[in-house]
Amino acid sequence: MRKSLVRAALAVVFAAGLVAAGGSASAQSGTGVRDVDWRNAQFTVPPVGPCPEQAVSFTDGAALVGNSVYRFTPDREVGYADVTGEGVEDALILVECGPRDSEYSRALIAMTTSPDGAAIRPLGTVVSPPVWTQVPTEFTVWHGDIALFIEDFDTGQHWTEYYRWAQSAQAFVRIDGQ
Repeated sequence: MRKSLVRAALAVVFAAGLVAAGGSASAQSGTGVRDVDWRNAQFTVPPVGPCPEQAVSFTDGAALVGNSVYRFTPDREVGYADVTGEGVEDALILVECGPRDSEYSRALIAMTTSPDGAAIRPLGTVVSPPVWTQVPTEFTVWHGDIALFIEDFDTGQHWTEYYRWAQSAQAFVRIDGQ
């Protein structure tokens, strides 16, 4: 019962339009995260599962760097919200990564632009579950707090985790007491 209520609450907030689609190819002076064509951009991707932080050039939402395959999660749009509390929108992206011919890990990453809008930079990984079978499937943002719906493909279990940007740590921290 509780799980279905959490899922319903996430669906209502998600449907309220807090997650939207993106725009053009690169950040330029005076532009923001909505002006980036994320699926066809080059930017530093924070750690995703076994893949380290590194520069990745995406084409149609996919890339190959060394032996690592990156891709945007199919059928998921880029989300936009001010998660740092600085009054500027940031981008939230579900990205998958893993070695070729293997299973991919999925993570929610956060990206922003420099204060002058000239460069794309990573804020960090919001969550990258410890095993590839646990995947974030949906997320929503409420006043800067991020609610993530996580599903475990092995067990069929699902749960919600909550994260917030911690300015002092320059990282996302879990805030639901777990």
